Amino acid sequence: MFKKLRNKLILINLGVTSIVLIVSFSLIYIHSTRSADNRPSIMEIGYSTEADMLFETWIRGERQAAAQNLLVTLIVSGIAIELSVALISYYLAEEAIKPIKNSYESQKLFIANASHEIKTPLAAISANLEAADIKNNRWINNVAKETEKLTLLNNELLTLARTDLVNNISPNESDLKAILKKQIESFEPRLKNVSFKKSINVAEKTKTNGDDFSQIFSILMDNAIKYSDKIIELTVNSHELIISNDGAKIGKDAIDHVFDRFYQVDKNSEGVGLGLSIAKSLADRNNWNLSVKSDNKTAFSLKF
Repeated sequence: MFKKLRNKLILINLGVTSIVLIVSFSLIYIHSTRSADNRPSIMEIGYSTEADMLFETWIRGERQAAAQNLLVTLIVSGIAIELSVALISYYLAEEAIKPIKNSYESQKLFIANASHEIKTPLAAISANLEAADIKNNRWINNVAKETEKLTLLNNELLTLARTDLVNNISPNESDLKAILKKQIESFEPRLKNVSFKKSINVAEKTKTNGDDFSQIFSILMDNAIKYSDKIIELTVNSHELIISNDGAKIGKDAIDHVFDRFYQVDKNSEGVGLGLSIAKSLADRNNWNLSVKSDNKTAFSLKF
């Protein structure tokens, strides 16, 4: 994220510098060459001997050579200035985003630590509610329900924080067929009311991060089931996973924000809008590309 911000700042500086250099150097070149061309020749002054004509030819050659040298000088100077601006911009961009980066890292640590600390009392509350064995009490049922929601939210925050903190991932040999089979079986009870079409063509052993792939698949399948009407399609090949559904189309304004944290297209849906952002974070740390299209159907594509 911060690399993209730094590179964006550098590109903006280089773009502005390039425009200024092109305009200013063009004006310098045009003014210099026109000034030389507008000077009267020896013959126009009144001298027309053979020596004068040879001298005039020599002068024209010198003017052309000077114009070429000026052009080369301007180009080399422009490249040198651009390189200098790039180096200076890199340093200044790094210094500018350093406080933001430090603050962001502190927030990630806080969320991770806080979520970890909250996890213990939530587990104790859930255990005590089960041990109490009080049935048909709406107040206790409400407490149990809200505790379950809070536990889910806390787990998502903890997952997101851990994902942000761990950036270096080493791919290993993973059996994607086995992972997909296990995941699909876990979703079968929720797929009874929809038409589930699948096409899986992957090798048994693939060099990739199987754990992150499995979690992203789970998030995307859960999302497809929540928002589908009648059809869910799964397509997996050697390096791409596509999960689509025939639910409501995502608007143009919303589609740019579906991976934002706490963003929900449907404000009345369950959850808090962290699932897709977790999937995006997992994809980014593996240098995978997770994208979404919503035309006649909504399709999430993971290129791994």
